[in-house]
Amino acid sequence: MADFCKQCSIETFGEDMEDLAGLSKPEDTTNGLFAVVLCEGCGPTQVDHTGKCVAPDCMEKHGTAA
Repeated sequence: MADFCKQCSIETFGEDMEDLAGLSKPEDTTNGLFAVVLCEGCGPTQVDHTGKCVAPDCMEKHGTAA
């Protein structure tokens, strides 16, 4: 089954399907700890507890400040 980070899910399906949400806890995000995942849209990346891609080096540049 294909999994998408929050941003790729919204870009692909128009809504967050929460495929990668819940892999860590809010406390982990607060402490800078993120789940390492494979998103079908942006490749190998890191996501926070909501499934949001936070890696600055993801293929879609989700984690970079715009």
